[in-house]
Formats: sequence, C-alpha cells, structure tokens
Amino acid sequence: MILNDSTIMRMVSDGLLISENFDRGCLTPNGYDLRVDAIDVEGRQYSEFEIGKNVHFLVSTIEILKIPDDVVGMIWTRSSFARKGIFGSFGAIDAGYHGNLTLSFFNAGSAVNLRRGERIAQIVFVKMIGSAEKPYHIRSGNYQNSRGIVKDPVAGSQIASEAKKN
Repeated sequence: MILNDSTIMRMVSDGLLISENFDRGCLTPNGYDLRVDAIDVEGRQYSEFEIGKNVHFLVSTIEILKIPDDVVGMIWTRSSFARKGIFGSFGAIDAGYHGNLTLSFFNAGSAVNLRRGERIAQIVFVKMIGSAEKPYHIRSGNYQNSRGIVKDPVAGSQIASEAKKN
C-alpha cells in the first residue's frame, strides 16, 4: 500500500519517514520530493553546479530519513529532470534505514544548472505486509546514519561503525 499525503504527514509528526528538514511544500499526493543538499562532480562538492552533457554526478539529500521497519522507500527522478536528460539509478530504501541519501545521476542531455534546495527526486513510501525480520540496521547498515555524500561501502561502514560506538 502506498502512503498518501495525510498518512505521510501523520508519520512525520511522529518522527518517522523524514526525521529532519521536512518541508511541507515538497509533499505530493503520494510521496515527497527530495531536495539537493550537495552536488559531487568528479570528487569535488558544490552547492550549485552546471552539469554538462555526459556527466555522472552524486547528490546528497537535505532530508534525513527515518524509515520504519514496516515501510520501504522507492525513488524516481522527478519528471522535470528526466525531460532534460537527467537519469538516476536508485535502489529501494530499506525498512529500518536512517540517514540522508546519496543519489547517483547521469546527464545525457544538455547542460543543466543544479543548486542546493532544488527538488530532484520523489520518494514514495510503501507499507509492507509486516515488519522486516531483519531491517536495514540489523541486516547490514553500511550506510546507516549517513550524512553528506557517501561514495562507497568502506566509507559507509565507517559511518555505521562510528554510529554503533555511540
């Protein structure tokens, strides 16, 4: 079952789904538009950047997610960016995940100016039949409590290890 806007609002009020930096203006009838925090192009980070044609780039989200153990997040590139030639490769956001996201994009179109705060992807929250037996934080948690752009599992493991120590 896909969560609607009123259910998302209720859950956010309870400290779930989006635990930090929620903006009601990003709420959609059946999801939420995630916003750009930082942009990484060839290892350098920017708050604004003109993404050229045939350029791969990473984006961290402003929002900090707190996905319950019985919800999964599905992400799509916003259609306004897809029409410009920006395509993303995303996996499901596992039940039990907490942190911001690092999203991977490729620009196959003309140059596009991207800046912090811009809505770039939509997350749709799907209620599972029951809670996960081994939610993300128990199963692996490599990226649990991520902040900023995280490029590889080694860096993610360091984040998870530090979080588990605290």
